[in-house]
Amino acid sequence: MKGLLQAVAVSKRFGPVAALDGVNFTARPGEIHALLGENGAGKTTLMNVIAGHLRPDSGIVMLDGVGLKSGSPQTALRAGIATVHQSPMLFERLSIAENLALGGFVRRGLALDQVAEKASMLARSLGFPLPHPKTSLEELSIAQRMRLEILRALSFEPRVLILDEPTGLLAPDELSGFLELLRGLRDRGRSVVLITHKLAEAMAVADRITMLRTGRIVDETAPAQTTLEELAVKMVGGALAVTQPQAAGGSGDEVLRLEDLVLEVDGRTVLDRISVRLRAGEILAIAGVDGNGQRELAEILAGARAPTRGRVLVDGTPPGCGATRPITVIPQNRDREGLILDLELWENLLLEPALRRRMQWFGIQRRSAALTLCGRLIKQFAIRARNPRQKAADLSGGHRQRLMAARAIAAGPAVLVAHDLTRGLDVKAAAEMARTIREFANQGAAVLLISTDLEEVFELGDRIAVISGGRLYEVAAEERTTQHVGLLMSGAARPRD
Repeated sequence: MKGLLQAVAVSKRFGPVAALDGVNFTARPGEIHALLGENGAGKTTLMNVIAGHLRPDSGIVMLDGVGLKSGSPQTALRAGIATVHQSPMLFERLSIAENLALGGFVRRGLALDQVAEKASMLARSLGFPLPHPKTSLEELSIAQRMRLEILRALSFEPRVLILDEPTGLLAPDELSGFLELLRGLRDRGRSVVLITHKLAEAMAVADRITMLRTGRIVDETAPAQTTLEELAVKMVGGALAVTQPQAAGGSGDEVLRLEDLVLEVDGRTVLDRISVRLRAGEILAIAGVDGNGQRELAEILAGARAPTRGRVLVDGTPPGCGATRPITVIPQNRDREGLILDLELWENLLLEPALRRRMQWFGIQRRSAALTLCGRLIKQFAIRARNPRQKAADLSGGHRQRLMAARAIAAGPAVLVAHDLTRGLDVKAAAEMARTIREFANQGAAVLLISTDLEEVFELGDRIAVISGGRLYEVAAEERTTQHVGLLMSGAARPRD
């Protein structure tokens, strides 16, 4: 069949771990094929083998019945297989136009300004806003980077498009348009392989669904033949039994106070008089479309950026001015801001200053203590790692997220700031992470949750606020509906005065 993609008996091991074990996978032209599985199931490894980024230990990838050269991204791309990775693979120091020029537009001999014009036309047709082409990549949010990756992948006019967790940072009003884009690609005869943890999305858009578990195919079905509950059970290999601790209700003393925070960047107001009071045991969930000031707010709380005006107080004291309990931040971008992938797991723990101080003896770093702590956290947070000496780069995206959460909680902060906490986590891991954060709050910490995921916001938030255009609006209890909050996020509704 023309356009038929096949992975035949593909196996891949990383040391003693079998990431893929004799996997057979087929994507037909004119279909959307969802690939599901819990963190570490082998989904991204399979994608990287198909795209030529990894050479399998055994097995073959075929397109149109012809075997492709293994371990060759150029061969896969020339054959018509384009990939959008979970972590955008773009060049930080280049502009939007320069990054796009490294895509398929240049095959038509276009100059840089013509590349930008062509990309802008494609972005408009997809319903994606594209910032000014001369904008540096460093200024873009993760959601904007993901859109740029999709544009670049489509510029090659691929027959097969593989998408690894593409919707994690889309707002509710953007999601339906994106799923419609996938349907349009399918209707034009392309194969779309959608790797996702969001079971509802797979049910809504996929023609077929394949389930991976511990490197093996355990089921193939269609949305009409299954339910969300059945998919969830198949994903984790048994019934979900994660219980949610009851909220403490935030009845403790005030821990965090933000007083009229203003941030101006290049003459533009990014944060506009942000004021927050947060008590011990309380979780404030801030919802918002990515790019409305969330990243900058998290950077201020992390101490990586100073506000133009206003104050941050922890236990009534500015952080770093004698405060005994810190603020710790789980950043949005785990690979760029949260971890150093070439370092070992125990070394990444020591990137947190509170843990680094705890692991010292008269100024000397105690490696044995750090290794012991890391081993304990690996077990406590179910991080799929061989040992503390493993490099962070060897972990799947979801287990990197667990490592960052383990590090932040182990520091014992007064305030935990979590930005897109469950991004890239499967349904079981997301539920476990939510339980962990709730338990941490119940122990007396204050939690500021910043999220683009409304399900996460409503599940965890004792109070809910929306950030839009750099301003923060708290949502009244009687207005706490997904529809109303989604409209506030998109700017289609006005907050109550």
